[in-house]
Amino acid sequence: MRVSQALTGRPGVELAIVAMATALNVELAADAGFDVPAATAGDLLVAIRAKTDADLHDAAADLEQQLSARAETRNREEALPRTIRAATRLADPSAVVLVSVPGEHAFTEAMEAVDAGHSVMIFSDNVPVAREVTLKDLALERGVLVMGPDCGTAIVGGAGLGFANVVRPGRVGVVAASGTGAQQLTALLDLAGVGVSHVLGVGGRDLGAEVGGRSTLQALDALMADPATELIVVVSKPPDPDVAARLDEAIARSPKPVITALLGEGRPDLTTAAESVLRAVGAEIPVWPSWPGNTEPGDGPLRGLYSGGTLCTEARLIAGTGDFTDFGDDAYTVGRAHPMIDPALRLEALGAVTDGVVLLDVVLGHGSDPDPAGSLSAAVAAAKSRGVAVVVALVGTEGDPQNLEAQAARLFESGAEVYTSNAQAARRAATLAGHPVSGPPDAPVRADGGSGSEAGRPLAMLSAEPSVISVGASILAESLDRQAVAHTPVDWRPPVTGVAADLAAVMADPRRGAANEKAVGRLLSARPHLVGVKRAGDVLDLPKGTFFHAGPPIEWERASGPMRGALIGGMLFEGLAADAEEAERKLAGGEVRLDSCHHHRTVGPMAGVVSPSMWMLEVHDAENGGTAYCSLNEGLGKVLRYGAYGPEVIERLRWMGEVLGPALAEVMKVTGPLDLRNLIAQALQMGDELHNRNRAATSLMVRELAPAIVDAVPNQAAEVLRFVNGNDHFFLNAGMAAAKVAADAARNVEGSSMVVAMARNGTDFGIQVSGLGDRWFTGPAGVPDGLYLGAYGPADANPDIGDSTITETVGLGGFSMAAAPAIVRFVGGDVADAVAATTAMYEITLAEHPVYQIPGLGFRGTPAGIDVTLVTRTSVLPVVNTGIAGRVAGTGQVGAGLVSPPMEAFTAALAALARV
Repeated sequence: MRVSQALTGRPGVELAIVAMATALNVELAADAGFDVPAATAGDLLVAIRAKTDADLHDAAADLEQQLSARAETRNREEALPRTIRAATRLADPSAVVLVSVPGEHAFTEAMEAVDAGHSVMIFSDNVPVAREVTLKDLALERGVLVMGPDCGTAIVGGAGLGFANVVRPGRVGVVAASGTGAQQLTALLDLAGVGVSHVLGVGGRDLGAEVGGRSTLQALDALMADPATELIVVVSKPPDPDVAARLDEAIARSPKPVITALLGEGRPDLTTAAESVLRAVGAEIPVWPSWPGNTEPGDGPLRGLYSGGTLCTEARLIAGTGDFTDFGDDAYTVGRAHPMIDPALRLEALGAVTDGVVLLDVVLGHGSDPDPAGSLSAAVAAAKSRGVAVVVALVGTEGDPQNLEAQAARLFESGAEVYTSNAQAARRAATLAGHPVSGPPDAPVRADGGSGSEAGRPLAMLSAEPSVISVGASILAESLDRQAVAHTPVDWRPPVTGVAADLAAVMADPRRGAANEKAVGRLLSARPHLVGVKRAGDVLDLPKGTFFHAGPPIEWERASGPMRGALIGGMLFEGLAADAEEAERKLAGGEVRLDSCHHHRTVGPMAGVVSPSMWMLEVHDAENGGTAYCSLNEGLGKVLRYGAYGPEVIERLRWMGEVLGPALAEVMKVTGPLDLRNLIAQALQMGDELHNRNRAATSLMVRELAPAIVDAVPNQAAEVLRFVNGNDHFFLNAGMAAAKVAADAARNVEGSSMVVAMARNGTDFGIQVSGLGDRWFTGPAGVPDGLYLGAYGPADANPDIGDSTITETVGLGGFSMAAAPAIVRFVGGDVADAVAATTAMYEITLAEHPVYQIPGLGFRGTPAGIDVTLVTRTSVLPVVNTGIAGRVAGTGQVGAGLVSPPMEAFTAALAALARV
């Protein structure tokens, strides 16, 4: 909005629209004569009309400069948290969360705040009422308050949130189901020298039948318990009768007097309510400031053009006639700023009036237009020149940043009559339109309660130093800066296009919080131990003629070059084919059964082919009782897992089957279980990340096994140790099995959105989710971006492949690159990139590992427990560092780099979660 205003103010620019491309904004641009191309609500709509091509060019350059300057400023600053959840780690435990994102996303953000134990003010509108009820029920359970949705105003401990006037501190507490109603009341009290303790907005629907006064009753309880509050005022439109009865019961129990200011036919107006408060506290009732004119009454139509809904309702009730429009209504704010910030729609409506009387509200305070009179005065003067009488209800205080006196003077000079009481302005406007109305009722609003014994239930935010987590409109965050209120801004961005409804459904699932806590708890508590080395055919459901492979299930027809090469090599190794041609023919003919390793408690690096004669590392979870397997690592170069199947590959596999596997089996009988969690924790602190760098882990493992190798197999000891010493990745496979058994412990928790497997088969990248059983959610596997060996380049690379992403699934590999600065020399980038990669992963994970810690981040636990909702909300994808296989079978490794899963795997999983 500010960009639009700045551009429109340029010489030579007739009109500028810079806004989200919602249906309303597209329609406005089309009505203004622009030919708008097809767009989605997530696109930025830019429409500029200028007098000359040069003016248009200059305006476009100015726009680019403004947007670039904002981006550069953000880039120069320290990275901000991307989610409320991440911000809560930095903020005070009592911080209020201020949500001002587009309505379709507001529930998701507010739910996260409440779930984390924070009170929340939802400035956003367009939140379904059923979602509002869900939020408020959870808030009561958590002992926090939901203010909103569509809550425009709150004051907590002197800090103004949203649209709030600068008012003096005092002993009057306000519960308001009306933002501008609260502003009118508190502004009048301030003009009379009376201050407030807190203003707790509850949202305009709270006292309706569907919401049942949930937040109103809770806020009333909180103010009863608040020592800074002596008198309570409840401001609202008339409540549902049943809700009103419950409210009356609560007031009767109050130990403090309560005044109810409920607008409606025959009820006192807000000015009368303010005067009743002044009488109750023993303050003098002043003459409310006004700047009347000498316009003669006429008989033209009365039009109310309001930005505040309650002020609009009050004026309509008082006037008893006329056509009133609330431009703050949900229908006018989809995809555009509230009219107190962006007056464009109201100015357009004012410009179309040619006769009669126009009644406007101008609301000052934090968050509002910094100079509303500046944008209105010309339009008011033009209306006066057309014979239109203009009356303004000016809501504000002497402390407001816009300067009440200056705003009133400018509006008056442009031809408007100005009143600080909306009720007085409405009566004057009705009179000018030829429909004079009587004054306010003589009887003041009485105070009820005051003799009850209800102690109330305190809210932490009312007794703590004001602190805010702000997510959404920067203008509201900036007002917190101007008030010197401690706040943590969230770098919020819209979630992936098309997922808002699914996100809301999953966030509303009452099982989700406990389910994710259970799933991630199991993952973190896992204690993987290497307990044996065994032949695959003896421990897996793997008869001759069956092969397991990495990634989601795939058929031969769709298999990539490395996968095909590895399967051919497996056929040759098992003696199922005399040569590659026969092997390929049998594979293509369906004579061999293929299945995913993950379906059999198994993982395999790269192609991940497992056949009956291969030897497997057996890892047991001493905490949760699961078992997982992974093949022995062949080393680097021309190896089966990269799709090579030449004679040297088959010969090595046979040696591993005849010598290495049996030897290690004997070694494990001597050593007993080997604590892999302890080894991984040590290796992280020695510079490994446990996916592409395993040098420290391999050394630690050899240190543990070497004496037993010498004792158990003295005749093969030198051969075995020489092989292991030449393979820095020897530990990788043990680490993968350790990760697999930990992730499997978290499977099948109903309602959990945590990822328990990420795997690639060279064609597809798939994920599995705890609460969705064994279902795979897939998308195309991408080609890693990294460094290539020798003359190889991107054209030689196969799409990502392998089960080794199980390490990232549990918080290792790419997630812990900050622990392994040397890894950047292998995958590309610099040390700062490694730290940034790890830091970003905290945004999409549920926990930090209590044992796996990163020295360079102050021994912070590695980010663990990928959450589908966090990935789709932030558009931050898991980062994977990996080897790059050549796309032609038999090529082997051609490089190493970084890759991310396809977003469609996560959006598909989210959609499935929304329907279970």
